[in-house]
Parts: sequence; C-alpha cells; structure tokens
Amino acid sequence: MTGFRLTTFAGKAPKIFARLLPEDMAQVATNVRLDSGRLEPWKDNATATITPVNSYSISGSTKTLFKFNDSIWIGRNEAVDIVRSPLSEDAYERIYVSGIGGASGYPRMTLASIVGNGTFYRLGIPKPATFTTVAVDPATSTKVDEELAQTRSYVYTHVSAYGEEGQPCEAEFDDLVDVYSDQDVVLTFPTAVSGNYNITKKRIYRTDTSGTYRFVADVNLSTTSYTDSKTEAQLGEAITSQNYDPPPDDNSTAHPDGPLQGLVAMPNGVFAGFAGRTVCFSEAFLPHAWPDEFKLGVKSDIVGLAPLQSGLLILTKEKPYMASGLDPQAMALVEIDSTLSCVSKDSIVDMGTSVMYASPDGLVMATDNGLKLATEDILTRDQWQELVPSSIHGFYWEGHYIGFYNTGSAQKGFIFDPRGGKNTFTDLSFHATAGYNELEEDELYLVISGSAKKFASGSALSYTWKSKKFYNSRPINPAVAKVQADSYGSGITFKLYADGTLQHTQTVTSDELFRLPSGYKAKEFEVELSGSTSINEVCVYESAGEL
Repeated sequence: MTGFRLTTFAGKAPKIFARLLPEDMAQVATNVRLDSGRLEPWKDNATATITPVNSYSISGSTKTLFKFNDSIWIGRNEAVDIVRSPLSEDAYERIYVSGIGGASGYPRMTLASIVGNGTFYRLGIPKPATFTTVAVDPATSTKVDEELAQTRSYVYTHVSAYGEEGQPCEAEFDDLVDVYSDQDVVLTFPTAVSGNYNITKKRIYRTDTSGTYRFVADVNLSTTSYTDSKTEAQLGEAITSQNYDPPPDDNSTAHPDGPLQGLVAMPNGVFAGFAGRTVCFSEAFLPHAWPDEFKLGVKSDIVGLAPLQSGLLILTKEKPYMASGLDPQAMALVEIDSTLSCVSKDSIVDMGTSVMYASPDGLVMATDNGLKLATEDILTRDQWQELVPSSIHGFYWEGHYIGFYNTGSAQKGFIFDPRGGKNTFTDLSFHATAGYNELEEDELYLVISGSAKKFASGSALSYTWKSKKFYNSRPINPAVAKVQADSYGSGITFKLYADGTLQHTQTVTSDELFRLPSGYKAKEFEVELSGSTSINEVCVYESAGEL
C-alpha cells in the first residue's frame, strides 16, 4: 500500500521534526477542537450582553474585566487585581483593588454601591498623631491624702465608615497623668487626618489598673477635645488593633519598595500582596490591616502570587518560593529549587489543583508537589520565545489554559490542555485583551476587538489543520484522495504538498473520491485541511483500488 489514511486527528508539537511526528499529529492546528479524536472546529465567540457600571466602558484598550454580580461588571484600561471581601455576607459589599495607576498606584477599596461612580478609598487606616494635650481637670485634687492616684495613659485610633480600625497613636511618656476620683481627664486632639480614607470616627482607649488599654468612647472625626469622666467599671473591651499597619501605599522611606501590588485572596480569609521583594499578608478577614511582622522577604523582585492548597506560591524574576501555613503571622517561607522564573504576572492562572504561568522556557505547571515545564515535550525554548512570553495573559476554561500573546507583528492565542496528551497544544486565530472566568455560569468572558464575548459559544470557526510529513521510501505519484465528513456546507478545502511544494487544491463537497494531478513523483507528502465542518477521515493513495 502506497499512501496514507488518517482516522484520528491530534494537536501540534513544533519541537518534533515534522517527519517524526506520530501519524495523527499536526504541524498546524488552528481553531481545531480534538477532544473526540476527529477534526472539529472550535466554536466562535458569541456576543455577550455586558454593560459595565458607569465609569468602566469596554473598549479596545480594556485590560481588566471583573464581574461582581449580575448587574456590576468592571472594565479597566490597565491590568489591575480585583478581589471581593473575604466576608461571606459583607453588608457593605466591599471590593479591593491593587494596580490602579501601575506600579506606583496605592491599593484601594470601594463598595458595590459606589464603584460605578469611580469612587475609591485608600486601603488601610493611617496611624494618628499623638494628643495635643492630656490634662487633668481640676488641676488639683482634694483626694491626695485619702487615696492613691491612678496613673493613666491614653491613645486613640481612626475608624472608617465601615468599622475598620487602625493602629493607635504613640503612647507618649509626657502624656501620662495621675488621676484621682474627683478629677476628669481632658484630651485635646491634633488636626484631623487628611487623605482619601473615609475615616469618620476617633476611638479612645485608656489603661486600666492592670495596664491594659480599654475602650473609653467613640467621637466624631471633627471633635477637637473630649473629657473622660468614666470609672474603670465603665470601660469597654481591650484594644485589638495595636499592630494593624496599613499596607505599603507609596514610594516613601517607610515603603522603599513602593505600594502593594498583586492582591490575591487566600482560603483562610487572608489577603496577600507584594511590594518589590517583600510579601505582605493581612489579618484574617481584615483586609485593611497588614501587620509589619507578617511580612516576608525574598531574594528577587516578585512578579506575582498564586494560592495553592499548601500555601502561597511566590513567583519572582528568579527562583520561586512557597509560603506555607494557616496563620499569617507564622508563615514558613521555602525557596523552591527551580530556575523556572515568571515573566508575566498576567500569565498566572489558577487551574484548580495547579497554577500555570509563563517562564522564559515555556509554560510551567506548579502543584503542591513541585514545578514542571509543561510544554517541554512540544516546544523548544526558541519556539516559545517567538510568542513573546512576557506578553502572555492567560485564563482558565474547563481544564484548559487559554493564552493570548502579542509579538508586535501578530496578536493571537493558543490553547494548552494539560490532560490532552497528543491534543495538548493548538492555536487560536484571534486575540483577547482581557477576560473573566465566571465559574457559576461556567463561561469565559473575553474582550475581543473592544467587545465583550463568550468564549466558544457561537457558530463554528474556520480552522486549518496540516498533517505531519508522510515519508515513502520510493518516489510515488498519489492519484486519488477522499475526505469523509458529517456535512460539507460551503465546502472543505483540501491541499496536497509533495516534497514541500503545493501540488493540488480541491474544494471537497462530498465523500466521493477525487483525482490528484499526475506528472511528478515525490517521497514526502503533507495534507492541509481547512473549513468549518467536522472531518472523520482523510485518505491519499496511489490508486483507487487501495481506497
């Protein structure tokens, strides 16, 4: 028998020499779906009815797409990280964001009710200045000879409109006062804090006889003085916010690595982010509080973060790290013995039981058991570099990694299925600038050419599939071919290449065999199929009898 027959169709592996590919693998596989073994087109992207809230129109510049609920979609023209409140029933429906304004932009929070107005507040509550004065009234007590004075220290905190409390002011030694039972204490506050924090109250604490700071009163932010006449029995709960530092939010001496970036939510109610080479963690279920003692340092600049079951994967420009633990103040940091650095924060995708990201050498799969180069068997480093991995942004869809890249001259995509075997890698002919994976609906929403689309939800795309190079030991001239499909619609285009030269193009409209041209002989043959209908079988032989 001289010729070849294809009854199954698989994906591409550019790393392998075209003649050495398995019988059903391809040199070109664009817009093809191969789960069933036959050649099927991917579905096109259907128009999605998304209306972003007021300030966030979708355009060709959109780089971030986020869904809060059915009526609130957010689109932004910069790559930002958006995280919902860790509270399952947050009365304020808070939304947390990092990356607005790029690497120099401070982290923010907003509410579902005001995000459409473009209203954001700085994340975190600033530490207040110390009291202007702390004085007893009257200045002289009549109880000096009858009782021992109580030595008190006072502090106060800022409290936001949403009950978020920050660190107390410094407890100054000069502000210690000795108080008798016939005296009150008059507290005078400095000028109210400025800045976009939505702080509404000051919360006052004083030490009890054991030295514990306990609640005295809440006063309005504009209040300039307060007189404390409470007995110790009237004091409230102990202060809990001593270490509630705000997150890094500027490029000051206090924050030399710049503001917090890369915000992610971990399963235990803890948020994580990074600034330069520092990993930061919030208090559990308190995203406004980022204690300095929770910070961890690594050796190289951090590119992005990704939660895994065993902890937080920290991807840097050099070696990756794993921070493990349930308590943010007791996270154990381990450097992973791997050279698989991360070159694109936007390429980092949570795949469920693993995380995938773009490295200089290929697409990496990270699990609790370690890291591996997932594309090692199908792409060389040079072939991967042609996709400009620093430009890759990826999304999850039904077990697949959907990636998009920009080489400067081409903007396209690819599909990587880590479960796919020979169907692992195929190309997409279109490019998306942003996307959001809606798990509840099991839909991937993409922004393509400035419009919102549902991935693989429309009519069939036009595909191209080109076979391996079939080699024959003696020169032959194939005479007949046949393409068997479910339907033919507007036709399937069949091309035959012999020793690298296109010898025949045929529009196939039925399952009848068709003649191939004579007048040449060759040893190496390839077929290319294009169309938008499914193909079950392709045959190319030297004579009709072999078919």
